[in-house]
Amino acid sequence: MYIKKSSLFWALFTIILLFLLFLILKYEPQKKENTQQHAILSAETTVPRRNAIVKAIENVLPAVVNIGTERISGNTGNNQLLQQLFDSFIRSQKQVKTFSLGSGFIIDPSGLIVTNAHVVTRATKINITTANGEISNAEIIAMDSINDIALLHLTNPPEGLKTIRCDNSGQLYLGETVIAVGNPFGLDSSVTVGTLSGKKRRFSYKGELLFSDIIQTDANVYPGNSGGPLINIHGEVIGMNMSAYENAPGIGFAIPLARIENVIAKWMIPERLEQASLGIIPGIRKNQETGLQEIIVADVLENTPASKAGIRKGIILEQYNGKKIYDLLDLSREMIRLKSGDKVTFKTSAGKYTLKLVPLDYDPLTTAKNKLSLDLTPLTPALAEELDLSQKQGLLVSGLTHDTPPGIKRGDILIQINEKNITSPGDLKEILKQLHYGDTAEASLLTTIPFRGSIYQVKQKVRLPVR
Repeated sequence: MYIKKSSLFWALFTIILLFLLFLILKYEPQKKENTQQHAILSAETTVPRRNAIVKAIENVLPAVVNIGTERISGNTGNNQLLQQLFDSFIRSQKQVKTFSLGSGFIIDPSGLIVTNAHVVTRATKINITTANGEISNAEIIAMDSINDIALLHLTNPPEGLKTIRCDNSGQLYLGETVIAVGNPFGLDSSVTVGTLSGKKRRFSYKGELLFSDIIQTDANVYPGNSGGPLINIHGEVIGMNMSAYENAPGIGFAIPLARIENVIAKWMIPERLEQASLGIIPGIRKNQETGLQEIIVADVLENTPASKAGIRKGIILEQYNGKKIYDLLDLSREMIRLKSGDKVTFKTSAGKYTLKLVPLDYDPLTTAKNKLSLDLTPLTPALAEELDLSQKQGLLVSGLTHDTPPGIKRGDILIQINEKNITSPGDLKEILKQLHYGDTAEASLLTTIPFRGSIYQVKQKVRLPVR
């Protein structure tokens, strides 16, 4: 039987069509499934990768700086006779330059930077490299070696400096994610992530308790991380990297933010940076009942607008110029910009005060009484003869205040402060201009000692806290 060609064609066409339909029905679900899986995979590898940790690091890095210091150090030697005879020559031959690296973070767009004191101790030159690669010189504004905190200032700060954000809640949680940011081994913008593994760690030295507030973390802290910020998951500073435990990798330590703020608040005042007198030293403390932090008046300087207005230590600072105070660092930023003649208003737990800043008074004898708690009078030849003193120049301690350091008595003669000779009120005035609240000065005094019917003058050294 003959089959028509047209019938054969349609039969083959139908078979091919059915075969193609079979393939479509078989592979289309798999293709759809693969497309869906690819979309899910793409979402998982793009969105979550830029997680909270990444965002925190992105927020803080522009405010972290690299600190390079240059020091002059001397090689040790035993030829002390030559050292005395040819001091300047021998010392110049022994001096060598050494370099070290550290980290810091910007707290004010004017170029103020916080770091560890040990990072810049004895530095003859300080170079700051910001996140965008710009290099500037810096000078030390103040330094507290015991607390290991230093405040630097860029001599020519570039425009648009980014500042750090702080966690002003005062809350630390064991196990929370923390990030140590810095420049270990000179590697810029390095981060290590870990957990907050301890708080209120106690540090003692020779049996004496130094600190009871140290933060412990397992985020690795390497050389060069010192002075860099320790931040939380929100990119806010909770502390400053301090050191690592040498014999136990994974144990690092940081200075808590509250202590940093309390220390630098003593320095960020108009008396130090603007030569204007207000008299308020702000501070921070934790309310024992609520557990919340409070901004308070930590100290009041004598014979200042604040003391004359009746402001007392310990009262809570609630508002500054009509704005609620949340953060001690924010308040400090406002205070360093005050100048003589400015008026400010504080709302406190004891009432409202309006104060006008005045120029610093550098009458040397009055300033010495306020700053050093020394009541002094010039030693004249006539007075020295009357008191039977062999020393004819200097400033006589004529009275004591309630804050006069132990070991000083009436009749002692102040002859040096910080190794600078004092023979007159004029000498004292120049030295006092260099002393600021929170500093410690080393004074040399001649004190009289009776022995076997005679009076001898003996030189003694006394450390003077500066107010």
